Amino acid sequence: MTASICSPSISLPPSRLHKLGLSFPFMVAPMVGISHVAFRELIRSYLPDSLSPLLFTEMLSTLRLPHEDLSDLPGPLTSLGENYFVPQLLGNDETYISNSIERLLPFHPWGFDINMGCPASHQLQHNWGVRLLGDIDYASHVVAITKKHSPRPVSVKLRAATGAYIDLKYLLEFTKMMEESGADWITLHCRTQNQGHHGYAHWDLVGEVARARKIPVVANGDIHTWQDAIDLMKTYQVDGAMIARAATARPWILWQIAKKLGYQEKPTKRWETEPPWTPDEEGKEYFRAVLRFSCLLEDHFTDSPFALKKLQFFVAQGSRWLLFGHQFFHLVKRCKNLVEVRDFVNDYAEKTPQPMGQRART
Repeated sequence: MTASICSPSISLPPSRLHKLGLSFPFMVAPMVGISHVAFRELIRSYLPDSLSPLLFTEMLSTLRLPHEDLSDLPGPLTSLGENYFVPQLLGNDETYISNSIERLLPFHPWGFDINMGCPASHQLQHNWGVRLLGDIDYASHVVAITKKHSPRPVSVKLRAATGAYIDLKYLLEFTKMMEESGADWITLHCRTQNQGHHGYAHWDLVGEVARARKIPVVANGDIHTWQDAIDLMKTYQVDGAMIARAATARPWILWQIAKKLGYQEKPTKRWETEPPWTPDEEGKEYFRAVLRFSCLLEDHFTDSPFALKKLQFFVAQGSRWLLFGHQFFHLVKRCKNLVEVRDFVNDYAEKTPQPMGQRART
């Protein structure tokens, strides 16, 4: 089934992701504590059924996956009708990687992603995450063994650099080796390890890498609005844009992008024919999204301390785009369960309407 498209108001350069069967080159990133089944279902609730962007899982440890009872996790790994989800693997050992892929294949993932960008110190001690970026041969081996055991596309998500200094020559050599080792595509988070999730991304780098590689290169980092995502593709000739924390503030951002590209079909779970566009419209919709998210969390995780923690972390990220986001988050933290959250948010949204900003407030 294909989404209905009229003459687009914006046209994009060709994307090499089309060769992998992806006609919509925008996606939502793997995010620790966020990219679980309830969040992905929230994103999907703002999409037409026929539009299927890639939605990534949280990092999944290949040390744990082979031994976990995947039916007995805090919640399900996927939800009904979820066909374009991508597990992100954290690991470096062939036995664990192959066993993890075998465990995940019955869930019908679209592909697998290798994490080479996580800067957390407790991951680095295993030579995972961004530590792989420091050793080309080691990282190439991880890609080769993942590709060996995966019947689905394999991607690599990496940062611009370890530490604070960006060496473009090294980055080009590193991505070349990822390509030669079998990676089907690359996502470049255009910030350094030292930057974490803060500061402006070095978008010019991803254009350099995209021009040098034969495989698709997707940009990630510092994408706040639908226009940022589209401008990245148009200006830097990359193959796609991966949206991260802005999707916690604007879970409808992919719908906005689709509308700008001429997609006319509306989400089946919504009565509106247009996504929110103005700061005031987005501010109102944000509170509705928090309410919807609380219900999805309860559906998948029950009204549990675990679910409440997930909601509070979601609000901690997304509320930074609101005018009084810090106050809102502080008050949500006082709630003792999801029912209390819903009562509070309904009251707060009515008494304290506020616009959503273009960029997150730090």
